[in-house]
This record gives sequence, structure tokens and C-alpha cells, in this order.
Amino acid sequence: MRRKRGQGSGEGVTMKTIADEAGVTLTTVSRILNGKGDNYAAATKEKIQEIADRHRYRPNALVRGIQTGKTDTAGVVIPLEPYFSDIVRGIHEVFLFNETLMMLSWNDHSKQIPNEKLERDILHRLIDRRVDGFIISPSAESLAQNYIEEILPRNIPLVLVDRELEGVETDFVGSDDLNGGRRAAEYLFSLGHRNMAFAGEQDSAASSLREQGFRAILSDMSACNCGERLDPSDEEEAEGFLEQFRGKNPPTALFCSTDDLAVSAMNVLSLAGLKVPGDVSILGFGNAAWLQQELPLSSFDPDPMAMGRMAARLYIERVNGTGPKQLQQRRVPPTLQARSTTAPRS
Repeated sequence: MRRKRGQGSGEGVTMKTIADEAGVTLTTVSRILNGKGDNYAAATKEKIQEIADRHRYRPNALVRGIQTGKTDTAGVVIPLEPYFSDIVRGIHEVFLFNETLMMLSWNDHSKQIPNEKLERDILHRLIDRRVDGFIISPSAESLAQNYIEEILPRNIPLVLVDRELEGVETDFVGSDDLNGGRRAAEYLFSLGHRNMAFAGEQDSAASSLREQGFRAILSDMSACNCGERLDPSDEEEAEGFLEQFRGKNPPTALFCSTDDLAVSAMNVLSLAGLKVPGDVSILGFGNAAWLQQELPLSSFDPDPMAMGRMAARLYIERVNGTGPKQLQQRRVPPTLQARSTTAPRS
């Protein structure tokens, strides 16, 4: 038999429909279905739940949002890249157990010139849909003004993940980059390396923190040296980078602020006839899964899934008003994954 519209389909079924069939008040149905029916008889609760299940009743989230001022939705704006998929998995895991639905959109970290108009448009659309707050990994540090102008004045909770923005005072969750740099220096020192080099990106807060931690440890070890920061992926800097390894006392180890830079460095050194790790040990940061299938690169794993969980928990605290009032900076300690591109100094 063909089912009539509304029969057992949840279409057009309201709490009043259930109340009329059960012979109880609308308030009774509302309290029981919203988990506030402790004072009602078990038989009454079972009857109302049976009717709701039979009609496949679902609450109207839009109405509830108007009543409570919360939509239980979060705007998540993050790049569509393998590394960030683990951050999204961590966010989703926490949201799943906190009755929060993610409205996911993505920006693009890979473009040299960020699309400011697109990113601002994404923010507008999510704000129009009344998300309770945002978790965002900005596509560029230069887009700080977007967040200052569009989100913060509206008093909408904002948690930045993985990338900080200079001049934007908000909650942040990311890798403990300073600690990662320190541990990189300690690890290479433990392998017997004393002359080291650092390769890092320009205008990157994460790269600067990793370099700061790296140099801080080396400065405490008077026997160690470290040349200036250069980017082997930059054509203008590649020759200067290579010159460091042609002197009388060249670096025997190189710490790169990202795995991509580590790959670029190996390509440049290979063209110059230098072997890894025979001549130069190379250590990266990021533990990129795609790379490990082709090259067993020693690297630091920033644990992006843990980062996502941490960002989601902080978001829940902000939306529910249960966390500390002061802004938070929460960082995940990276884990060293030693592989075949690093070795004791021969």
C-alpha cells in the first residue's frame, strides 16, 4: 500500500501531532523529547517515544535555534589537502559526541596569491546561516583583516587551527613549533653533528618559531654552528643555500621547517653530488603521509588529528561558555619519526 504523505515519514509531524495522539499536553511532549522528562511516569515517556518513533519525528532545528539562540552548527573553513583531512577527522570526532554539526568549506593554502574575496564570501555565507562559531585555518597570514572585520566584532567564537594570524587576538590551536625546533637540534646533536643548517619559509610564523627553538639550543652549545636561513625551493636563494655546503667546514645536518623544503633541499644537494645521509643528514617537519611512500624522510609528526580534537574541544567550551575567559593558545607536542635520511656523523 502506498504510504500517504506524513504517515510514518516525519513530514508534517510536529510535537502537537504527538501530543494530540498521546492525549497529553504539548509541554509534556516537549520536555520528554528534549530529555527533561525525569518527573514523568515511565509509561508516559514510553508512549510518547513510541509515537514519535512511529511517525519518524525529527525536531525542527530552525525553530529550536530561534528559541535557544543556538543552531548547534559550526563553520569550519580549512584547506582541501591531505594533512588537513586529519584535522577535520579530529574535529568531527569531538563534534559527533557534542551534538554539533560541521558546515565545512575549504580555502586554498597552495596559491601564492590568496583569494581574499572568496574567503570573505565563505565567511559571509556561514554567518548568514547563523553558525554558532568558527574553526578556521586561514589560507594566508595576510588575510587577518578579514577575520578582524567579519567575525570578531560580531562576538562569534573563533578558533584558529594550525596557522596563527599576526594582529588577531583569538584562540589558537597548533603544533608546538618552538619545542619542535629545540628537539630537532637536540636530536641532530645526539647523532654527533656540530655544524648544522636551517632551511625555512619566509613570512611564516610556524617556520620562525621552529628556527627560534633550533637556534636557541645550538647557541647553548658553544661547539655548534648554524648558518643563515635560506629557502632551497627559491631559485634566487638555491645557489646561496648550496654554497653553505661547499666550504671547508660544511654543515653535516640540515633541519627544514617543512617536509616540502626537505625534498627541495635533497634535490639541490643531489645535483651538487652530495649524498643523504652520507654527506648531509636531513630532518623535516610535517610527517607527510604521501611522502613517506616514496622517501623515508626523518620528520616530526605534528599529530593533526589531535590538533583537530583540541580545537573542537576549545570551540565547544567557547560556545557553551564553560572554558576560561582568557584567550587560549594550546599546542600539540610534535613526535620525532627518525628514518633513513638522518644518521650519525661518520
